[in-house]
Amino acid sequence: MSRINETSSLDNTVGLKWQAVKKYVLSEVALGKYTEGDVLPSESYLCKHVGVSRNTIRQAFDELEKEGYVNRVQGKGTFLAKFSAGKSSQKTQMFGLIIPDIVRSLYPSLVQGFDHEQSIRSYQTVICQSDNDVNKQGNIILQLLNRAVDGLAIVPPTTLSTPIFQIEQLLNAGIPVVACHRSIAGVDVPTLTWDREGVGKLAGKILIEEGHSRIAYFGVSRYSVTESHVKGLKTVLNDAGISLQNSMVIYEPASDTEELENQKISKFIDLLGAKDRPTAVFCNDDTEAERVYWIANKIGMKVPQDLSIIGFGNNLRDTIFRKNLTSVVVDEYSLGKKAALILHETRTGKLPMHNNQSFIMDLNIHSGTTVSKPNC
Repeated sequence: MSRINETSSLDNTVGLKWQAVKKYVLSEVALGKYTEGDVLPSESYLCKHVGVSRNTIRQAFDELEKEGYVNRVQGKGTFLAKFSAGKSSQKTQMFGLIIPDIVRSLYPSLVQGFDHEQSIRSYQTVICQSDNDVNKQGNIILQLLNRAVDGLAIVPPTTLSTPIFQIEQLLNAGIPVVACHRSIAGVDVPTLTWDREGVGKLAGKILIEEGHSRIAYFGVSRYSVTESHVKGLKTVLNDAGISLQNSMVIYEPASDTEELENQKISKFIDLLGAKDRPTAVFCNDDTEAERVYWIANKIGMKVPQDLSIIGFGNNLRDTIFRKNLTSVVVDEYSLGKKAALILHETRTGKLPMHNNQSFIMDLNIHSGTTVSKPNC
């Protein structure tokens, strides 16, 4: 059990201490160490193992009780509250959406579509950002349970698998769940996604038709989506008698460290300066495509004359750059609306709560100005 550091000045830090205890208890619950109705550790146990005073523990439990996370029974202990989806007295239904990032890539249109479908029914939408962190996602789910949401759409993090218990506690409370972009292993909930390998195949097909044979892949990190892109790209290249060399695939293990990111960019710049450099690059999303564009520009390469670039993103091209970027696209706005609709239909009994059906979104091409025939 982790320990919260004491300081010499209790009066100046007590607020921070009880907040730290509260956060610690919620994180233990989010990790699945306690479930609804379980008795939580006693004040004396927490004093010893967490390293704060009894008053600090009591203040943390007072706040947890006010917010509905725990029930305190005199003479028996403190229990994790039982979350209920019943809302006979609630006039306005509320639906949650958890996404890894609010601003990157496809997510803004997903939010807009989801919220639009809710608003036409006068329902509330709660948008939460997990920062691609499964533990933060678990804490968010706990908070949404406490707020008794009527349904939840979730884009799972890419760094680690979503623990089964995070979703099961929602389903056990009668709260429908739909996964977006990728499925959640071990639980039967509907998934809204697209053919990831198909993205790589479609991008490769476009570049081959323009006459490119030296094609690179640039991904934000190595995970299931980027691996599927590469697999699809390899398939279509192999069918054309072209091999995708390992040196032409640029991605690193998922990390937000500046050092690894700089290494990836340096490796890509070296690749662009090689004798048999790529004449085209397929990027895992439009954000990375924009980075590649500026990297090429920085080293004096012109797009598309010296380097063709193709990305992947939303069919709504909301910036000047993306309007000019050639991309494989998916209708993310419609995906968000569909996610909301599935939750409504599950909530009203039209669809079963436990349902592993996959809904595959169509892929299309946005023809921009960043792809042309190679000049070398």
